[in-house]
Amino acid sequence: MKLIISPTDFSDCAANASMYAAGLASAVKAHLLLVHVYDAPVVFSEAALTAVKEARKQLEETARRKLDAMKKKIQRNYPELSVEIKTLAGLPNDRVITLARKMAADLIVMGVTGTNKFRRMLTGSTTTKVIRESHCPVFCIPAESRYKGIQKMVFATDLHEDNINSAMMIAPMAKKLSSEIIFLFVDDKHLLHSDEKVKEMTLKIRKRVKYPKLSGYISKNPSITKGIEYFLKKNPADILVMFTHEKTFTAALFNSSITILMSYQTKIPLLAIRHEDRPVMTGL
Repeated sequence: MKLIISPTDFSDCAANASMYAAGLASAVKAHLLLVHVYDAPVVFSEAALTAVKEARKQLEETARRKLDAMKKKIQRNYPELSVEIKTLAGLPNDRVITLARKMAADLIVMGVTGTNKFRRMLTGSTTTKVIRESHCPVFCIPAESRYKGIQKMVFATDLHEDNINSAMMIAPMAKKLSSEIIFLFVDDKHLLHSDEKVKEMTLKIRKRVKYPKLSGYISKNPSITKGIEYFLKKNPADILVMFTHEKTFTAALFNSSITILMSYQTKIPLLAIRHEDRPVMTGL
């Protein structure tokens, strides 16, 4: 992993996510880029052009001062960490996605807070849109999470081939952090009934994912989200990893994916990956 991007709007939640990103970047020896995207003033007349330019200059200067203060705070905690700051004008999700693609970022780390479900369904949030459209994995950090290392990763799987194959993308990260990967299948239809099925599931995963510290579990629950939450209560982990599929606009609007939903509900960081993402860390 070479580059981690951490967008911030200077809220407490975003600041916490940036500190989490710093801890992770330090652990894997990656470069950290702190980014703030501000709304560019709109020009309606030639007469207002000078005033708009001045307003934009002030917005950028204020943002850079705040970013510089964040950088100094991070480097006090992680003096060896390489940190850069950047300001951009425009729509946050669009600019972050474009920047990450342009710079070939390995990971985007963002804060996430629960919001009204109806509002989320209609408009989405910056984090939700970045998860859906980013070329690289997105790490969603709840406000109460602090980086203390990643010893256990729970990978929620539906046992489909693309889902299991996507797990190979986190193996390099797990190796670098000496993490255990715990595969979790939520049996919402009560199809699996024995310990042999658990062994069969684990064997299937081991054939795809070449990593020694693996285990598999089955949680029976009619609700996938509740099944995941119940398992995490009984088996504390440092992060939850989920695979998210492409959806049409209509499906995304009225049937939020399990991954998007969990990004708001889980109390631990959620790493969202897609089938076209690159491995979370390469060259190991």
